[in-house]
Amino acid sequence: MSEEYVLQLQHIRKEYPGVVALKDVTLELKKGEILALIGENGAGKSTLMKILSGAYQRDSGQIFIDGREVKITNPKESKDLGVAIIYQEFMLAPDLTVAENIFIDKLSAGKATINWKKLRADAREQLEKLGFSDINPNAKCGSLSVAYQQVVEICKCLTRDAKILVFDEPTAVLTFSEIEKLFEVIHKLKDQGVSVIYISHRLEEIFQLSEHITVLKDGTYVDTVETSGF
Repeated sequence: MSEEYVLQLQHIRKEYPGVVALKDVTLELKKGEILALIGENGAGKSTLMKILSGAYQRDSGQIFIDGREVKITNPKESKDLGVAIIYQEFMLAPDLTVAENIFIDKLSAGKATINWKKLRADAREQLEKLGFSDINPNAKCGSLSVAYQQVVEICKCLTRDAKILVFDEPTAVLTFSEIEKLFEVIHKLKDQGVSVIYISHRLEEIFQLSEHITVLKDGTYVDTVETSGF
């Protein structure tokens, strides 16, 4: 497959008893691209992304990352390949600090003790990269606004070396100013070479943010178009 693409989902099919959720669906994502994935409820967007995340298994089709075919049979394999999905329900521990949540997978770095000073410094560095130096690494995640919790979730994904980030209806509970901040973060991620799949029903966001749009309908692939000419 082409090395031009960081991700290619080719001819993906997923069938349940009596229901074909995905029929021959294709999606292609370039490095540093923001791709919108749209379609009404039931179009197959979530099923396709859950196959990418390893939560569901495809019945047929191929997945290529950086031009190499990969097998994704569980969420760990997906994470190890650099894929991260940010759902509306964040995977954060509210009673742990921002720093602890960001580095929850590697708190002790394989050692018997935790270097708290380095942990907080590394968390602050991650937050500053996204333009959120005002978030205190010592703050409990449960005390943060929804928008700031979303930033922590993004930072956590980046510390896992995520190169493909999927945002699933990320603005559903954000205010207008918080949405603008999120868009700034996504553009910074793009500038850092991260590729983004953005799922939303809000078409004004799609046209403002994306470079290409992939359309699904009733579990089938319809088309991929350039946003600027659509």
